[in-house]
Amino acid sequence: MAKLKVTLSLDRGLIGVVDEAVKREVAESRSAAVEEALRLWRLEQQRLHLEHETEAYYRAMSRREWQEDRAWSRMSSRQAKRLWKE
Repeated sequence: MAKLKVTLSLDRGLIGVVDEAVKREVAESRSAAVEEALRLWRLEQQRLHLEHETEAYYRAMSRREWQEDRAWSRMSSRQAKRLWKE
């Protein structure tokens, strides 16, 4: 994938952490370290979004839907236990 060159202004302390990672060969370069940090940040943002969407889904459920969901959970749990015993 083609890379785009950008300029960033970062806190000196953060740059020190990045430089230390490069020095210890945890990252190939400052760019690689920042790219990895941004990739992990993006994954965390996606996880948080999914968590919020899941919470909203369950909060919107009616009492009847909750009961049905619990029944399905119990049944699938019993089936999983049977499979583990086999």
